[in-house]
Amino acid sequence: MNDTWKIIRQYAHDVRNSFNSLGLDAALLVELSEDAAMAESVMRIRAELRRLEDLTEALTLKFIPSISPPAVEDIPNIPPPSRVGTGAETVMVVDDRPENVQQLTIMLDSCGYSVLLAHSGEQALKHLCATTPDLILLDINMPGITGIELCRRLKQDAQWARVPVIFLSAENDKASIVEALESGGVDYVTKPFHKAELITRVRTHLALRRAEESAVRLAEDKDELLGILTHDLGNHLAGIHINAIVLEKQLADLPPQCGKFITNIARSTETTSNFVREFLANQSAERLQVQLSQCDLRASVEEAIERHTATAAAKGIALVVELPDHAVPAFADWDAVTRILDNLLSNAIKFSPPNSRVTVRARGTDLSVQDEGPGFTDEDRKKMFRRYGRLTAQPTGGE
Repeated sequence: MNDTWKIIRQYAHDVRNSFNSLGLDAALLVELSEDAAMAESVMRIRAELRRLEDLTEALTLKFIPSISPPAVEDIPNIPPPSRVGTGAETVMVVDDRPENVQQLTIMLDSCGYSVLLAHSGEQALKHLCATTPDLILLDINMPGITGIELCRRLKQDAQWARVPVIFLSAENDKASIVEALESGGVDYVTKPFHKAELITRVRTHLALRRAEESAVRLAEDKDELLGILTHDLGNHLAGIHINAIVLEKQLADLPPQCGKFITNIARSTETTSNFVREFLANQSAERLQVQLSQCDLRASVEEAIERHTATAAAKGIALVVELPDHAVPAFADWDAVTRILDNLLSNAIKFSPPNSRVTVRARGTDLSVQDEGPGFTDEDRKKMFRRYGRLTAQPTGGE
């Protein structure tokens, strides 16, 4: 988990640096603006940049905690909650014997837990309609609704399904233990129980529940983050990139000093957009669903070449294409092939020296991208297929 936060912090740092660089270039362009149309485009770029900076700051505050979450192995050592009235966790005790209820209440109360009592399965259900406890200590053998039946009912209801249930019983035969655990219990303690053992198990399962709830919140935050990256961040970057392309087409009519700033804005925006695409591709890989269809690999390669020709030309890199004269039919996922080609070509151009060559070949359904970059070290090969892995090679054109 700590490695995940380090990765996110590093990417946030990189994105902020890109925005800072873009902001500086845009500010210099404002000073050089002599044409009204150019000034208007630059102002639109600066407006989008301000929105991006605000969005990045908001994302940083929301999704990057100042303190990393605890390691999984530390979870059982989370201290017990404080006394009742200060947010103590609630433990429901369900037992038909008053002496057991009294003993458990004293034990739990002394450790700072809030205790909710029920003397039967029926009474427990009534309490649950008003309050959902953090954990349930449940006797097996009770008149009316037994502990096993009550646990089954709880696990069938989404409201209570995640509440951990620890069974308490004088029965210690394997059949009873198996039946209890199969009904949904997380643990089984035989009577007479030992205070230290019972409290340790209560603490452990409450800690695991907190960890599970934290994981659920993290998953919800992740979905929210992906939505923001897909919509808001993508839209702002697209707005900047479009205005930069408009300015690039007017370079012949603009002051010579403007060229490098406009080109840098266009390239930096493309780099940041690539980061967003990479992040989304890595996340979607967790729930990847391949959509197979008939497609033409030759057409896919040609479209990819067209998308990367301008970037390659800016570094003097020749894109050499070796394709058959006919269509190359394949049964594949068109979107996945497109992303793979874009990633391969983008990396080949980024890490190739100026005035070199990048060769794209298609032999049957075998596609390859070959560049003249530094290649991979032995250490690189170990990290090559890790998500967000950073290798030793450095971009050759300030990307």
